Amino acid sequence: MAINLFRKKRFLPIEKMEGLLASAVSALCDLVFPPQPLCPACGREFQPVYHRLAFCRVCLERFPLLVPPLCPRCGRPLQDGETVEGHGPAVSCRHCRGEKRHYQRMKAVTVYTGYMREILQAVKYGFRPDLAAAVGSLLAVAVENDPAYDRIDAVIPVPLHPERLAARGYNQGILLAQPVATALRVPVFAETLVRTRFTKSQSGLGRRERKTNVAGAFLVINCREVAGKRLLLVDDICTTGYTLSECARVLLLAGARRVECLTAALGVPEETG
Repeated sequence: MAINLFRKKRFLPIEKMEGLLASAVSALCDLVFPPQPLCPACGREFQPVYHRLAFCRVCLERFPLLVPPLCPRCGRPLQDGETVEGHGPAVSCRHCRGEKRHYQRMKAVTVYTGYMREILQAVKYGFRPDLAAAVGSLLAVAVENDPAYDRIDAVIPVPLHPERLAARGYNQGILLAQPVATALRVPVFAETLVRTRFTKSQSGLGRRERKTNVAGAFLVINCREVAGKRLLLVDDICTTGYTLSECARVLLLAGARRVECLTAALGVPEETG
């Protein structure tokens, strides 16, 4: 077969060449000057304060952060002149002294009020999984440099009932838990703990109603997965602590060695009913 040595060369149209050149320049600029992330709360571009934090500095300053002194048992701020009783893991403040809690300790990052309340309301009722993951970044930063969490073996999100999960579209607890697990370099056990009974929202219920509402509502479906492990329960809000305590109870019955809790926000005492 003869080869045509004088075949006419085909050149790209000038418009296509310009488009390819522009794309190459844009890609190079992105490598040298990467675009700034957008804050999921306010939508503004920002320079991250810390590599794990997904919120801008302006929004971070609006969060009502919890600051010491805090009760090491329930995480609530200590009142003026108030001290904790006991030593080691048995210490407690006046809010939790009369309550039997099955978890070892609880830590929250913010108070459930103001801007954080708006954020978590959007997470739960406004279909904002991006905000849930961003709040998870706050939790991740809170634990990754805290030696108290060095021995955590796995993170478990508080589960939703299937009906509520279907209505909401996602479990915000899983999105909160994933950044925490990444920071601690441990797995997320997202299907180990399940909610077997549909419960009313704890919001608006009194203390006794809250406790009754969640009693017997959870089940561990894989005991081997939790046996002998130190677990970190993650949820969005803790008010009375009954939901977390009930989850911790069934995890301990399933063989867990220790259960600690971490939440994005803490309901103030006046809201506990």
